[in-house]
Amino acid sequence: MSSGCQCSSAKPPPPPPAPIAAAQRSAEQGAKLTEAENWPAAVRAWQSAVDEYRLLNDRGNEALALHNLGQAKDRAGDFDGAHAMLEQAVLLHSALKLDQEWWKDQLALLQVEAKAERTNDLARRFDRLEKDSSKLPAGQLRALYLNERGLWLSRAGDFDKAAADFKAASQLFASTHDANGEAAVVSNEALLLERQNKPELAADKWNSALSRFQAMANPLGIAISMRGRGRTLLASGQNLTEAEDLLRRAARNFKTLRQEKEMPETVELLRRALEKNGKPFNASEI
Repeated sequence: MSSGCQCSSAKPPPPPPAPIAAAQRSAEQGAKLTEAENWPAAVRAWQSAVDEYRLLNDRGNEALALHNLGQAKDRAGDFDGAHAMLEQAVLLHSALKLDQEWWKDQLALLQVEAKAERTNDLARRFDRLEKDSSKLPAGQLRALYLNERGLWLSRAGDFDKAAADFKAASQLFASTHDANGEAAVVSNEALLLERQNKPELAADKWNSALSRFQAMANPLGIAISMRGRGRTLLASGQNLTEAEDLLRRAARNFKTLRQEKEMPETVELLRRALEKNGKPFNASEI
């Protein structure tokens, strides 16, 4: 028997005002272009989102858009522009007392300063962050910080402390099921072994990184690991045929990925591998 309920569907919510919808569209487009790694277009979309959120005085979303704009500029190779946008994000997140987002800005700035070889800025930032880093909870943010600090210590030649940071970061990434973070640490451990003049151990570590990046279908990580293993096999004087093959494939992959900044080192390593194998070098074959 029917209850006699006269049911009607709820009315759909009214659409957001046009300026809010425009800002949301820009942010969604920026996110899609970031995922597609179309960095020039992502920069334009995130800049539009920043401008539109500023017009709305939506400071929280403005800060997030600034962070994403900074990261897109970083990946596009505009380190100065990336640094400026991330510093603006830091100020906004600090004013809004959003500590987690503030730390994400700081971690991105550490990466930009390292890539841009702004050594003094990097040292000052670590000095400022160090006293607060112990307050980071055991999780992804702490893992990211330890990974960046390990890289800095590795470049400075403090190998034991760098190894300890990488080990701790790897354990934290594993606890949060962050496979990409774990793979990044393995590649950093391989670089550390290279800096310690242990090419045979580094070659094995690069092979482990390659397997991890392949499992995640990460093309850039695959190419970097191929080059790393090829470079260390070449340095050890072992498996020169494999070294040549890996370096050729890495060069081709960097070319396909339009990673121009990675090409000079890779091509030079390939030339040296061919020379050791008694073969001519022809750049047109890459």
